[in-house]
Amino acid sequence: MAAAWVVVAAVVGVLVGRMIRERDRQVPPSPEPPTAAGAEKDVPKHRVPGWGRQRRS
Repeated sequence: MAAAWVVVAAVVGVLVGRMIRERDRQVPPSPEPPTAAGAEKDVPKHRVPGWGRQRRS
């Protein structure tokens, strides 16, 4: 009886694994992360007066 449960569990595991792999093939790949050069473009080169936190006098 225990052998039957092992066989059923193995078959279910294989079927679930195939379903997951098939679903993964349908999902488009994630976009490439930005490169270090691309990330530097978004960072301002200098501070702009009046922006951000100010000290209180």
